[in-house]
Amino acid sequence: MKNKNLYAASSLLLVLIQSFANAAQTDIDPMNSDVSMVLTPTRLRQSLSDVPGSVTVLTADMLTQFGIRSVPEALRLVPGMAVVQVSGSDYRISYHGTNISAPRRMNVLIDGVSVYRSAFARVDWTALPVAMADIQRIEVTRDPDSASYGPNSMLATINIITKYPQEVPGTTLDATAGSRRTADGMARYSGKVDDSTTYRVTVEHQQNLGFNNVIAPPNVGPTADPDHDASRLNKITFRSMTDIAPNQTFDLELSVLQGKQDNQVADTYTTSFPDVYLQEYDANAIWKDALSDTHELQVQAYLTQHRQAQSWNECLPTLAFLPQMGALYKASPTYVNEILAGIQPSGGTPTDNLLAAAAIRSILSLGPAALAPSCGTANQDYTEQRADIEFQDTYVFSPSLRMVSGAGLRRDIATSQTYLDGTVGNTTWRAFANVEYKPVPTVVINAGGYYEKDQLTGSSFSPRIALNKHLDDNNTIRFVVSKADRMPDIIEQRANWAYQVTNLSPLLYGLNYATFAQSATAPGNISAEHILSREIGYNGNFSRIGLTIDAKIFDDYLSDLISQRLILNSFAPTNSNDVTLRGAELQADYTPSQSWMMHAGYSYLLNSASTAMEQTMYSRNSGSVAVSHVFDSGWRASVGLYEYQATLLGQSGYGKQDVTVSKTYKLSRDSSITPTFTVTHLDHRSTEYMYGAGLSTENSYASPWQYYLSTRITF
Repeated sequence: MKNKNLYAASSLLLVLIQSFANAAQTDIDPMNSDVSMVLTPTRLRQSLSDVPGSVTVLTADMLTQFGIRSVPEALRLVPGMAVVQVSGSDYRISYHGTNISAPRRMNVLIDGVSVYRSAFARVDWTALPVAMADIQRIEVTRDPDSASYGPNSMLATINIITKYPQEVPGTTLDATAGSRRTADGMARYSGKVDDSTTYRVTVEHQQNLGFNNVIAPPNVGPTADPDHDASRLNKITFRSMTDIAPNQTFDLELSVLQGKQDNQVADTYTTSFPDVYLQEYDANAIWKDALSDTHELQVQAYLTQHRQAQSWNECLPTLAFLPQMGALYKASPTYVNEILAGIQPSGGTPTDNLLAAAAIRSILSLGPAALAPSCGTANQDYTEQRADIEFQDTYVFSPSLRMVSGAGLRRDIATSQTYLDGTVGNTTWRAFANVEYKPVPTVVINAGGYYEKDQLTGSSFSPRIALNKHLDDNNTIRFVVSKADRMPDIIEQRANWAYQVTNLSPLLYGLNYATFAQSATAPGNISAEHILSREIGYNGNFSRIGLTIDAKIFDDYLSDLISQRLILNSFAPTNSNDVTLRGAELQADYTPSQSWMMHAGYSYLLNSASTAMEQTMYSRNSGSVAVSHVFDSGWRASVGLYEYQATLLGQSGYGKQDVTVSKTYKLSRDSSITPTFTVTHLDHRSTEYMYGAGLSTENSYASPWQYYLSTRITF
């Protein structure tokens, strides 16, 4: 059946190629629109017909006209992108889905700085250090891109490119109010220091109440307040551009972020909410020197620090804090579970039996107090820091040969008494190169590779080779083979996980602190995850009618996967799983005139996995269509349709329809006001997802309708 489906998809692609190959012939203008040239796939500026893969470009105009208010919602426009919101502040996003418990196989960049957190291998989508109003475009490479950006760019790479200060002169004020007490505000000012330096400063506040009804997982216990799902976030970002010499520029970006994310109860013994308090500081500097028309050097350095403070009150039976129980748990978790169930443990090693005897004696010595509650404060605090420097050289040897190459050094440090029992560092070295070669005008060969070595896991090499054949000025087919990796994160390799409860009452052995008996230690021998990707694609660029088409069929084999849900009482990561992803995708952008804009995408995906966990974020059919029109009166209106098919493994389907209307009114020659109204209808008020074997939960809104009113003033 799978082969028949692939054959049908292949036939559809060939029909598309043939039909557009016979279409009217026009010259390609590589600069005819904002979406025709991209930088992300190879680090070389290329036309979409020359890149070694499929790319989705979401421009600032698209985001504005389609009424898109966040990066996660923008990514619903990307074919094959799985976007699942599991709480008000928690999105699980991954290209082609796979494992919903921890989507960690896709890299996310903001102006070249990765926001992929190496300690926990995650991206906090609702706390990105960028304002939507500052985004110039989002380039999504829908293929393994480790050949350009290294491990962790395994399934796809998202590059969020922000606006230069000179592109947004003056002052902009933006305010939004809407459903679930949404209250967002943004103020931006762009100016000049002198003739050589421009800058912009953006201040943004965001808040909303999230879902109306957040249901705790069954093994956690009843939800104390199902409406406790709010988030609040404040950001300040700064960017300056300085011409320090006729051919040299210096780009500086700084950001500060702080916020609070509501969380539900952690377990059945929690007596207060484990809310998360965030702080993040980022600094990014880029120096460029155009040595000649054919040679450019770039040095980029950045520093980032992310802090999470999360604490709550916990009341457990006193025996759970006995050090003898903790020692026994490390030797034999089964023995501890049997003691808690009132069963005399047996069948273990002599050491297990000795530790069990000591634990039982300590329990008996406490008498009835062993089952009485002891209450204290637990936490999941951690800090991540990264320092990175990279040298990049771009050289044009001839009109038919270009190359970008470079090397870099990165230092990651994670600190957490709970997760790591202290501090763990990881130093990474890397080198990369990508070459574009055109042996004849109608053939483009892209070849590249990325070598990386880190202290925790070892080395990784990610190669890519692609051939693009221009059938004519409008139609191109491509063949791409690539390999990519995801290196294990610090927790997977070095976890030393245990909860120390402070402010303990009553005191235990005269102390006001104790360690919870359950603990986990990483095996330390996990290797990288791998993917072998093969693709046949088509690109059609019909500039005369404003149409761009991208289509592909793909066969991706992911191996050595770490699929286990890593929790305290079941921390056993292995490289024992694999998944095969096959299917076809189609994307179209149509701008026949300045008054019309259309973007559409469709993905057909087959997932064959060795474990059900790699199918917990999977939709066989998904797609979106968004259309915008500017009327002669100056009013703008758009309609967006989004669909994501449900699975048989606990994940609900997703569908929504957006309608956005707006109009810009001139206040003076240099000022204007733009009110915008968006109404959203959800096909399903609830989001259900599976978070473990046979375990699922769902969160819901009280109404399928959502409304947002925003006003933007520029002067």
